[in-house]
Amino acid sequence: MPHRQSPLVSVVVSARGNTAQVRNLLDALARQTLPAERMEAVVVDNDPPGPVRPIADTVRDGAWPFTVRVLYESTPGLSAGRNRGICAARGVYVAITDPDITPEPGWLQTLVDAIEEEKVFAVGGRTNVVYPGGQVTALTKALRECHGAVDWPDGREPAEWPYWATGCNLLFHRRTALDIGLFRTDLGRRGRWMGDCEDLEFIDRARQAGHQTIIEPAAVATHPVYRPETTLKYFVRQGAGHGVCVARMHLSVIVEPAAIQADRDAVHSAVINLAAGWTFLDRSRAVEGARDLVRIGAYHLERGRLRLLGCRPIALAQHAPTPTKESSAWT
Repeated sequence: MPHRQSPLVSVVVSARGNTAQVRNLLDALARQTLPAERMEAVVVDNDPPGPVRPIADTVRDGAWPFTVRVLYESTPGLSAGRNRGICAARGVYVAITDPDITPEPGWLQTLVDAIEEEKVFAVGGRTNVVYPGGQVTALTKALRECHGAVDWPDGREPAEWPYWATGCNLLFHRRTALDIGLFRTDLGRRGRWMGDCEDLEFIDRARQAGHQTIIEPAAVATHPVYRPETTLKYFVRQGAGHGVCVARMHLSVIVEPAAIQADRDAVHSAVINLAAGWTFLDRSRAVEGARDLVRIGAYHLERGRLRLLGCRPIALAQHAPTPTKESSAWT
């Protein structure tokens, strides 16, 4: 039975193996200035199948002033979990975030004010990345951008380079999102596979369909990044996943050149960084160079694989009489 009065905002979070953070997030949502009766939380349990469901147990033991629903999504992957929650959401707007995010009390209200005042499809808030345990490598700007956006506008601005909306701090019209298609399930993190770009592709596809997104820097949330995510191993894995996912984006959107950076000049710059970092014992520069070389290689390898499979970029496929093989890659 549907509820008599639907909420204004559904906060959707997909969780896998991070039960403790789910409770912290719900506690932060309980401190929101948006009235509790105007919101709900939809928690998607994306843990592997098994008789014990710790996420459901965590939610069941809590008492929050808003409705909390727990759903189960058996298909592993951040995009699959989010899509399950969005489809089940009852709100006019959906706010997606992650279990380890801590939003400030005015977060939801600020996002709602921005989307209603600007009359846009989506609003991305400001996510401040913090390093509670310090860093293994002193991070360059390019390496910090692997953890989230670094540049933020002083006021509301379109979500266009150098600004971009991130999936842990995003509010959008649910009905419009269902119409244009949700997150591609071949993008985004999936288990140990460090994919990404699912939020970038989603916003780009909406914009290219005529739906605008803005950045509202006053809607603030905090995202902790820990020491294991500042190592050479992490950045190499992240670079490989990023390169593959950017290559896959060509199948559904026209990718902005700033998001690619995989031409000869980019290779030359990466080699210079790696050589200079190695020679002058500048670990951060060497790590950046290694990560970029892996990213560029993965990008071109994936593009080659897709061409062999007959998958064409959207810039070409949009003029073809038949759809591409990956037209149903997202739901």
